[in-house]
Amino acid sequence: MMSNNHPKLLSLFCIMAMTTTAYAEVQEQTSIETITVTGSRIKRSVQSESSSPISSTELSDLADIGANDVRDLIEVLPFNAGSQNNSDNLTQNFTVGTSNVNLRGLGVSSTLVLLNGIRQVTSAVVTDQGASFVDTASLVPALAIKRVEILKDGASAIYGSDAVAGVVNFITRDDLEGAEVQYEYRTRWSEGSQDETKIDFAYGGYVGDSAHMLFAVSFLERSSLLLDEVDWVKPATSSFGNPGSFVIPSLADENNPNGLTVADPNCEANGGSVSQSSNDNSFCLFDFAPQITAVPNEDRLQAYARALWDWSDTTRMWAEFGYARNKISREVSPSFPVLNAPSVLVSHPDNPYEEDVFFRGRPYGVGKPTEINYYDHTTSRFAFGVDGEISDGIYWQASFVAAANDALVNPRDVITDNFQAALHGFGGNKCNGTTASEAGVGECYYFNPFDPQDPNNELLRDFIIGDYIGDAESEMRVFEAVITGDSLFEVAGGDVGYAIGIQYRDESITNVYDSFTQQDSFAFLIGNQNFTGERDVKAVFAEVLMPITENLEIGAAVRYEDYGDFGGDTTNPKFSFLWLASDTLSLRGTFSTSFRAPSVHQLQGVQTNFANITDPEDGSTTFGGNRTIGDPDLVPETSEALNLGLTYSYDEYAFDIDYWDFSFEDVLTRESHQAVVNANPNDPTRVIRTSAGTISIVNTKFVNAEAIDTSGIDINASTIYQSDFGDFSPQLTATYLLRYDLMDASGQTTDGLGQLNLNTVGNPSPRLRGSIGLNWSNGIHRANVFIRHVASYNNDVSDESIDAFNTLDVQYSVNMGQVLKGDSETKLTLGVINVTDEAPPYVAVAGSYDPRTGDPRGRRAYAKLQISF
Repeated sequence: MMSNNHPKLLSLFCIMAMTTTAYAEVQEQTSIETITVTGSRIKRSVQSESSSPISSTELSDLADIGANDVRDLIEVLPFNAGSQNNSDNLTQNFTVGTSNVNLRGLGVSSTLVLLNGIRQVTSAVVTDQGASFVDTASLVPALAIKRVEILKDGASAIYGSDAVAGVVNFITRDDLEGAEVQYEYRTRWSEGSQDETKIDFAYGGYVGDSAHMLFAVSFLERSSLLLDEVDWVKPATSSFGNPGSFVIPSLADENNPNGLTVADPNCEANGGSVSQSSNDNSFCLFDFAPQITAVPNEDRLQAYARALWDWSDTTRMWAEFGYARNKISREVSPSFPVLNAPSVLVSHPDNPYEEDVFFRGRPYGVGKPTEINYYDHTTSRFAFGVDGEISDGIYWQASFVAAANDALVNPRDVITDNFQAALHGFGGNKCNGTTASEAGVGECYYFNPFDPQDPNNELLRDFIIGDYIGDAESEMRVFEAVITGDSLFEVAGGDVGYAIGIQYRDESITNVYDSFTQQDSFAFLIGNQNFTGERDVKAVFAEVLMPITENLEIGAAVRYEDYGDFGGDTTNPKFSFLWLASDTLSLRGTFSTSFRAPSVHQLQGVQTNFANITDPEDGSTTFGGNRTIGDPDLVPETSEALNLGLTYSYDEYAFDIDYWDFSFEDVLTRESHQAVVNANPNDPTRVIRTSAGTISIVNTKFVNAEAIDTSGIDINASTIYQSDFGDFSPQLTATYLLRYDLMDASGQTTDGLGQLNLNTVGNPSPRLRGSIGLNWSNGIHRANVFIRHVASYNNDVSDESIDAFNTLDVQYSVNMGQVLKGDSETKLTLGVINVTDEAPPYVAVAGSYDPRTGDPRGRRAYAKLQISF
């Protein structure tokens, strides 16, 4: 820590307090509080400049950008790329309703999320790629947030695993006195309908002279948006439809050894479209794009309470409790495809082929009502801690947190055996028939795949469609203790600050499924197996900050973590410098090695989800099951991170620029199901086919197989102009990618820069993301304008260009004083997001847009009323 006998350094710190990479907290001119800022464990008297690149967003900034929740903040961060925050039926099998952070596009598992500097439990469900993440939708109500600090370089030496790409630290309010109520309504101002209502309440105050409490609660009700309601969606077809297709064994040839596939003769008359393949197969296609849910129905409740009190003159205690529950439903296709190609006997009364055939399709398709899938995410958290001062300049702190996330998933799918029974004439919940003579007799019914309008088909819906039910739980317990001081010894520039600490973490996951799901009873989602996994992690860490001269500070940190039998152990250092070159200019730099240990799920879990698969045997593309098994022999992925930055601050002008470089090895990922099929499409252990020859399941595993090298530049600039018409504050923030190289398991390197990276370990990587904003304030009036830009990039699958995405946001607010209540303050805010109603750029994937980059919500208008009293 820099001692207070260096006025030049302290003065420059204060001058730079307004820069976007800085944060300072001074209670009074005569009483300076020692604080800990994200990126360091060492308490400092003033920290308005850091050797690490830090972005700080205040509560007022969230209001200025029109953020309705944390997801809205994440979306506009230029250094965030590839977060899975849009509901996508095809790439979010079980994580719908969650949100996450993906700094630098290095993966949702590579950013550590903290609340008041303490770890959070990971979501019980993982992404389709098997990545674990903290659900930012389950943290705290927006009114409880004081600021969000984002550390944009590797920080494993400080915080441990998962801080590979950086850290996002949500810091709650400790200065609220009184109550705030906020009501917001926003609606889609475009074709289609989608709206949401949000009510927030926060209360804070001092209890006596020694304690402060904060309580906040938030409720969000959000309605859905289907792509059927927008005008930019293009057809997304499946070769498994209804009307369907049929495999005719008697027409087998050398190109089609299991039989020729032919489209239903009434395909087009009943609303389908016919596609012909190169080997004479024809398919009746079903367009499922209109049933894709772009925004799901959500009912979200968040509650948070925190209390701090001074136990003595030198000791402070705190405790906090958090709870969040999000109930989600989304519409999907009328029924999922049936991947096992069930048989239709020659005895079926409507079979026109005079032989046994196989059905390739789904029981309900064109013109039928959509199915509804349900999800329920619940997070609870309790934490407490003690901070104290051992002696002058030496502090200690200890904390404990216990948290759990429970996810109940309930999609609905075709029960394989029941659908087969119905095709054979034994459909119906009251059917007890077992012999051929009883087929289609009494309460036993035939399902008719040759006529979508047959009344028996709808009668059998409850028999054919069943509930896939899974209950996943993730638990975490963390104990941590740290001692920090500002005078380990003295050097030429002043006293050396230090911190030393220990941490113990216990993590576990449990997945339990109903008996049908455990038996792989479903025709599309297949099923899943019960599993449980756990591990504990022990860590020790240390950090020093050394003022070499009055203007030069260097730092070093090191952390050792032991994962026991799962993940081994690892040691990682970090080095930094901060040079105050002049009263207006400072330079900074960091170099670190980082690591990300395999998650408990990647080590011990099982995951089955559907995937788009192209069959090299006949060239057809459809969906199939992808089952991935955890591997206890996985090792941590490792990385090296370099950051060099400059801050210039003069009067009201502030400018920051950072060059960053990340190099990843042994990247943890799931094997590509398509690569497995391409390598050997008839591998009986890895590519499971039906009796009709179609692919039903591809078996993959988690591997340490790939590498990522990426670098870029961050720019932030701001100033303020004062005039008779008010204060004008322009700002610029942008990230420009210089490199995004991806190496696959075979050692082949591809250039992922400016690419969609759909089938790689990478994420979408537009070269430039950024925004230009202007804030105007004049007395009780305030207005904001933001122009946001995402550069064009390329679809590396279809080799088509994806257009740039430019949006305009506007907002006006007025402080209405005590209009609604005496001794209060009332503020009205009106705004429009995406004023010009820009559609997300077209991408040749199902849904017509990239859900990791584009925003399907269109133009949205909102009104917000806030009362403080």
